[in-house]
Amino acid sequence: MISLKQAVALTATSLALCLAACGGGGGGSPSAPIAVSMSVPPPATLPIDTTASMAATVNNDPALAGVKWAVSCNAGDCGSFNPAQTGSNEAAIYTPPSTLPSPTTVSVTATSMSDASKSASATIQLTAAVTRPLADGTYVFHLAGLDANGPYYLAGAFKVVDGAIAAGEQDYSDAILGSNDALVAEQSSLKTTGGTIQIILATANTAVGVNGIETIRCTSVSPSRLLISEFDPDATATGSIDLQTSAAAPSGGYAFAVAGTDTNNGNPLVLGGILTLDGAALTAGSSVFDWNDGGTVLQNQAFASGSLTAPDAFGRVTLDLVPTSGSQVPELKFTAYIVGGDRLQLIEDQSDALNANLGGTALGQGSNAGQFSIASVAGSSYAHGTLGAEASGGGAAPLTLAGGFGLNADGTVGGRMAFADSNVQQGNDISGAYTVDPTGRVTLKQIALATTGVVLNFQLYLDGNGNGLVIGVDSFQVTEGVAYNQVSGQALGGAYALSAQGIASSGAFSAVGPVTVISGNFSGATDYNNNGSPQQATPLSGSQDTGNGTLQLIGLSGDTTTQSRWGYYPIDSSRTLAIEIDGQQLGLLFLEAVSK
Repeated sequence: MISLKQAVALTATSLALCLAACGGGGGGSPSAPIAVSMSVPPPATLPIDTTASMAATVNNDPALAGVKWAVSCNAGDCGSFNPAQTGSNEAAIYTPPSTLPSPTTVSVTATSMSDASKSASATIQLTAAVTRPLADGTYVFHLAGLDANGPYYLAGAFKVVDGAIAAGEQDYSDAILGSNDALVAEQSSLKTTGGTIQIILATANTAVGVNGIETIRCTSVSPSRLLISEFDPDATATGSIDLQTSAAAPSGGYAFAVAGTDTNNGNPLVLGGILTLDGAALTAGSSVFDWNDGGTVLQNQAFASGSLTAPDAFGRVTLDLVPTSGSQVPELKFTAYIVGGDRLQLIEDQSDALNANLGGTALGQGSNAGQFSIASVAGSSYAHGTLGAEASGGGAAPLTLAGGFGLNADGTVGGRMAFADSNVQQGNDISGAYTVDPTGRVTLKQIALATTGVVLNFQLYLDGNGNGLVIGVDSFQVTEGVAYNQVSGQALGGAYALSAQGIASSGAFSAVGPVTVISGNFSGATDYNNNGSPQQATPLSGSQDTGNGTLQLIGLSGDTTTQSRWGYYPIDSSRTLAIEIDGQQLGLLFLEAVSK
């Protein structure tokens, strides 16, 4: 029998043993279990051409081992993670599979590296790929046409990030206003609409566009090039958008041509020539220009000096040119946007002594600079299309010209040219002569149009890569446009981007859209702007007559019923230009084959 004293002693001993064994006397509680949670959860839905970032937090892991990521679905390919293992609260990027699984739901899981029984999961509903009009990159755009004040030009660049316009700037010029403005990214947009693309360019300058906003409709030539037309009440104009391949300062020889108005006297004005640049300055000794101000012509003029600013973040530079005093042409400044080493978009919108309103293009000559001769062009034909005005006797009445300059080895010119103004629409055999100087400046002299009876002079500036620029340099016409070395004359066939511009009795028009030509028959639609009244998806139809070199088109006359007649000039297997020759309106048209 245990006595009371013995019982008390046993109880005390047992209590001491319990306290020691159970960690008493001030010891802590057992460690908390590992827990995993999604600190940055995945989106509920995700297009398969888009990635998603996510993160998981791991608590109570003394080893700080992080998580491993996995994805599962009812398909062989459910996507992948990079990296597949991350630390706590570190991002992992999920890339969906290239095709939608069936069903389209995937489950993503973050599992503790220290305790595989602990994890966090979420589901994502995958959706079809989003069609993005433009891939990421910087794009240079330009437009030329008419607004309420006369000739109008717009040039600039914008940066696309994740299918949206993230930043940009533009330069605007008409007879009244010249301005440089930043684009407001949050108000600008880029989206597909029907069979074309719509771009909204927003600025804080309410004096440009419609309260600071320009609406542009586009049709795709390739992933890096669009033909465009303004699609708002402010202006009718066409141009292009091209991926910027380099923003390095221009260097070497450039053929250039610009057109517009001399705002001092209201005359139509064209200016062209060859510029030799070294990235910071003009090499005056190998640069030359020609000038036609309302029929007052200066040819083979020299520059005294010139300078070039460093490109900004969008490839914008200022080209300051000072002609020699003998030319009596004042200093002029061009804003230039660099598309790449072979092309600049020019606009004269800055304050300068010339005080004109001009826009145009410069084309790089590359290794051909300074190496031109008659042998460089003999046997070639240059298809050209120019838009401008009559310099005398017509009160600067609108005029369009198009054709092919055939440059013979003996220095003579042959070929065909269509002439269209408000009274005359004729096709003509042409004759004349030409000379070539080493800069690539080709002088086309006494070009006689057999039917019309007029004699014209032109300057053609070669880039040496199959393209050129041309201006009119006589007292009759002030015109400017692009010329292309003709390679072939085959019938049209396939998918094309179409751009058209001109002047009708109701005012100016511009149009852009996708068309298809099968067995000589046209089908498609354009976003048509008739004197500031945009008409979306206007049907276009028609046919090609290879026998007489014409196109009969319905849909480019402001309605869907009137047929227009165009004389066309093939450039090569992918490009064709045309001029309207029916007397209804004045127009130029360009077709460029679509490539993927």
